[in-house]
Amino acid sequence: MSMIAYREAILKIQEAAQKRPLQEERVPLLMGVGRTLTEDLFSSENLPAKDNSAMDGFVVRSEETLTATPEKPCLFPVLGYIAAGDAFVQRDDLEGGVYGIMTGALLPERDFDAVVKVEDVEVFFDGGMSFICVKAPVSKGNNVRPQGSDFLKGAPILKRGHLLRHEDVMALASLGYSEVCVFKKLKVGVISTGKEVVPYATAMVTPQQVRNSSAPFLQSYFSSLGCDVNIFEQNEDSPQKFHQKFQELLMNNYDVLLTTGGVSMGNWDYVTDALSELGVRTEFHKVAIRPGKPLLFGVHEETGTAVFGLPGNPVSTAVGASFFVTPYLKTLRGESTQRALNIPCSHAIKKPQGLRCFFKARIECDNGVSRVRILPGQGSYMLHSLLEANCWAVLPEEGDFLEEGAAIEVHPWGGRDL
Repeated sequence: MSMIAYREAILKIQEAAQKRPLQEERVPLLMGVGRTLTEDLFSSENLPAKDNSAMDGFVVRSEETLTATPEKPCLFPVLGYIAAGDAFVQRDDLEGGVYGIMTGALLPERDFDAVVKVEDVEVFFDGGMSFICVKAPVSKGNNVRPQGSDFLKGAPILKRGHLLRHEDVMALASLGYSEVCVFKKLKVGVISTGKEVVPYATAMVTPQQVRNSSAPFLQSYFSSLGCDVNIFEQNEDSPQKFHQKFQELLMNNYDVLLTTGGVSMGNWDYVTDALSELGVRTEFHKVAIRPGKPLLFGVHEETGTAVFGLPGNPVSTAVGASFFVTPYLKTLRGESTQRALNIPCSHAIKKPQGLRCFFKARIECDNGVSRVRILPGQGSYMLHSLLEANCWAVLPEEGDFLEEGAAIEVHPWGGRDL
């Protein structure tokens, strides 16, 4: 199977995802964070429910203050006080009066339409009664939160495919939502291969061994995307044991199966042939990218499970997870893909002709101007530069050189701030 371009690979991934329906479930609102909505949500009521005060002060009829000046202020008797949460009973025995009002308290009816702050009036007492002195006109709507100014009844709030965030929970709770309908969590299985790979918690390793860094990354990364992830390590280069574990996972209804290692051209790279024997229809194997060129994608003919064969080097694993597996998950759940930024590079860059390159990079700001810097240490085994990076710089297939100042496509990395 010949090597394909990155864009063609993504189209194949998205096409496969669109053919596989996902189940839905209704969950308590507080369990919805990080999950994807399966329906559009609308406001069932006005918020605020009625006009209320945005300040502690006095509620007035604005037209009664139009003549107020420092030299000739308007005087108003205070008829009472309204606190937030009060079931207010309005007095009718005095005309031209005002009410003291607290933040969040409902405005009384009968043309009360503005609030003047406490610090903008003088309060005095005369004959056992409180009065305020207003020295300037108060405009209609001043310091008032209008009914429905936050959410109008029937207005759209969130769309299907939206990944629920903490601030969404706040808004939905304010509108009385106690449950949300979301896609069921995707079940992801990871099979690590390679006899040189030992569990990451191994205290002492021999020079020919490496600790498994890819599997812990994949577990934490896809868990953060709302998936249930299980890791299985194959510490022997045994096609037979790989067959056995893969078939076992297929029987346990995994949505996505990932393998790490064993998809290149070495004598012990048996994963590609094994997947074919296990009923996986390979959509592509080898993509014109760096790092991660040997990446494989296929679909199990019988179960429809998506299968990604990721190269074993950890940075290649990170690229495969970010730029191939994640688009599959987002398409499956109807989520929008992350928009890239275009930022000038801070220096000239050499790259291989014909390969789309995913370089560890850092966006830096100097005197208000952002530039992206390609970091040293681009080897697919090198993790120290991954810690310094705050983005991936994605360079196109065309050409082998970019001049300083050329615009580069960048993608945020690992939740870091740019």
